Amino acid sequence: MLRYNQSIKHSFRFRRCFSVSQLNRLELPDKQKTIEKFNFKHFTHTVGDITGKYHQLIGKQVTLNGWIDGAPRKISKGLVFAKFRDFNGEYTQIVSKSEDLSRILRTLKPEDSLSVTGTINLKAQKKKNLANLDGIQQEETWELNVNSFQILNNSNEKASQLDSLKDTPNQYPPEYRYLQLRLPYYQQALKMRAKAARVARSVLDSMNFTEIETPLLFKSTPEGAKEFLVPTRKHGHFYALPQSPQQYKQLLMASGFKGYYQIAKCFRDEDLRADRQPEFTQIDMEMSFGRSEDIQHVVERLVSSIWGSVKELPLYRVDFETGKLVELEKSESFPKLSYETALQKFGIDKPDLRSTLTFETLTDLFESSFHNNEFNVIEGCVLKEGLKKKKKLPNQLFHDMEYKDRKPFIFKIRNAEELNNWAYKLPIKLKCPIEELNQRLNVAVNDIVAISDRSELPYENPTPLGRFRQLAIQHFPQEWMRDFSEGSTKQKLDNVFVASWLVDFPLFSPVELESKDGYPTYDYKRYESTHHPFTMAKLEDYEYLASDPLKVKGDHYDLVINGVEVGGGSRRVHDAQLQKFIFQEILQIKNHMSLFGHLIHALDSGCPPHAGLAIGFDRMCSMLLGSSNIRDVVAFPKTQAGADPVVESPSTVPAQTLDIYNIGVKDLEEH
Repeated sequence: MLRYNQSIKHSFRFRRCFSVSQLNRLELPDKQKTIEKFNFKHFTHTVGDITGKYHQLIGKQVTLNGWIDGAPRKISKGLVFAKFRDFNGEYTQIVSKSEDLSRILRTLKPEDSLSVTGTINLKAQKKKNLANLDGIQQEETWELNVNSFQILNNSNEKASQLDSLKDTPNQYPPEYRYLQLRLPYYQQALKMRAKAARVARSVLDSMNFTEIETPLLFKSTPEGAKEFLVPTRKHGHFYALPQSPQQYKQLLMASGFKGYYQIAKCFRDEDLRADRQPEFTQIDMEMSFGRSEDIQHVVERLVSSIWGSVKELPLYRVDFETGKLVELEKSESFPKLSYETALQKFGIDKPDLRSTLTFETLTDLFESSFHNNEFNVIEGCVLKEGLKKKKKLPNQLFHDMEYKDRKPFIFKIRNAEELNNWAYKLPIKLKCPIEELNQRLNVAVNDIVAISDRSELPYENPTPLGRFRQLAIQHFPQEWMRDFSEGSTKQKLDNVFVASWLVDFPLFSPVELESKDGYPTYDYKRYESTHHPFTMAKLEDYEYLASDPLKVKGDHYDLVINGVEVGGGSRRVHDAQLQKFIFQEILQIKNHMSLFGHLIHALDSGCPPHAGLAIGFDRMCSMLLGSSNIRDVVAFPKTQAGADPVVESPSTVPAQTLDIYNIGVKDLEEH
C-alpha cells in the first residue's frame, strides 16, 4: 500500500476535532422577510410574449420574473430607469415614477432577482437593445411602468462586480460560470444545443433506431487515449469510464437490434484544447445488416436536418470539376475525398474545402529532397496577392511554434528581383530555370509562397504545408473562398458549411518514434490502428492483412465540415476469427481474450454485419453557434488543467476513504 500524504491526513484530523459549539452559530433568518421570498407573484407573461403583441397590451397590468441587468439609473428624485432581463434572456426597460418606489429601486444591484408588476406603456423614444445571438439588433418599443416589486433574492457583491465583464468572456472568472450562464449568449447557446438534440432524436426515431443507454462503468481496454479509472472495494479491481460506447453498441448488434443510438457521455484523460474536454458528448449510432453507405445515408439525413432546423441554412458540396460550391439537395449524398488525395492537395485529413488553396507537386523540378530521403515529395502553396490582403501580416503564419516539427520555407515576393531569385534560397537546387517554377506555381509580385516536403503516403497529419494552409485560412478568412455555382444561395463565409466524407484511410499506421532532425520516424515492423481495432479492411485489400498490413485501406469514413471532423465511423469486423487475427497477429495484443473476450464471443454467436458512426455533439454545436470553442456550448466545462473551478474538482479524498478502496497516495517528495 502506498503511503497517503501526511499533510492531507493531518489536515483532515484537524478539521474533524471541531465541535458544533466551537463554530460560529448562525441565527435563523427573519421569518417575514424570508417567507416573502417564497410567496412571490408568479409571472403572467415573458418579455417575448409582450414584445410579440405589445400593441394589444398597452395599459394592461402584467408581472415579470427575472433580474436587474446593470445598475439602475436615477433621472430625478421620482424617476428611475432600469434594464430588466427575464429567464429567457430577453430584455425590457422598467420605469418607476413613484418617489417611494424609485428610492428603493435605485438601491438595487445588478443581478438582484425580482418579481415586478406594472403596466405596459409605449416608449416615448425607441432605443437599441442588446445584439442577439446572430448579431441582429432589435428595437425596444415598450416599457413597464412599475407599480410594485418584490426582491426575491439580493445578489452579492461579487455578482455586481462581474456585471462589467459581460462582454469579455475570456476574463470572466470560471468559478462563477453559473453567473455567466445567465447571459443571453450562453442561454441561447445551451437552448440551441437542446434543440439539436431534439432534432437528432426525432430523425433517428423516424428511421427505426432505438435509443438505448449503455453502462458508464466499463473495463480498461486499449482504445487509444488514456482512461479514467474508477476504484472499487474489491482489491486490485477497477472500472474504467468508457472512451466511447463502441464495444457495447457492437454487443447490441449481436443482441438483435436493427439500429441503436444514444446521446452518450464519453471520457478521455488527455491534454485539453479549445475543441476537447475530458468528458464529452457524442451522438452514437450503430446499424446491423448495414454497409458503410447505409450509415452514411443516415448521417447525411441527420446532419442536414439539424442544420436546416437549428441553423436554418443548407449544406454545400464542392463541384471538383468547376471548383465551385453547390447547395446540397435533400436526397443528395455528400461527396467523398480519399485520405491520400486530401493529404496531397490540402496537407490534412480534414480540409476546409471552402477555400481554393491547394498544393502543387514540384518534385520533378528539383535535384534532390531537402534533408530526408524518406520525405522526397516537394510541394508548394501560393497565397495570391497575400501581401496586399493585410497591412500587417500575422506572425503566426511564419512562426516556428505554429508548426509541429518543422515549418515550410516561406517567401514574400515583394518585387521583381525577389520573384526572380526566391527559389535559389532553398537548400536544394533547381533542375530548371526559375521562370518555369514560377509558371508552374503561378507566382507573381505580392504573392506569398510556401515550399515544403512530405513522404509519399504521409502519416504526418497535418503536414507542414497543411498547417500553413490552416493558418492562412484562419488569418485570411474571407480570401481565396470558392465561388458559388448558379442556383446556389450565396451566403457570408460564416454561414457557408461545406460537407464531405473522408475515406480510404490506412487501416494501420506504423508506430511513431521520436523525431529526428525535425522529421518524424517510424517503426515499420510494429503497427497500431489508425482509428480503432474493430474497423474492417476494404475488401479489395484483404490479402494484404497477412503480407503487408500498411497497404490495407480501412472501410472508415470521417464526416468533415469546414475543416472540422464532425464525426467518424466504420464498417466493423463481425467475423470472430478475423478480429482475433487482427488483435494477435497484427496489433500483437497478447492478452486480447482477457481484454476483448466478451466481444469475440458475441461475434462468434451469429453477430450480423454492422456499421456505425459517432458525431462529436459538443463540436457540432459549437459550429452551429459560430464558436471555435466548445466551452461555449458546455454548461460547466473543465479548464485546460482538467479542473471544474465551480465545484473545485478534482479534489483530494481522506485517507480513511482511500483505505476502503485499497489505495494510497505517495508523498510528492518520494517522486
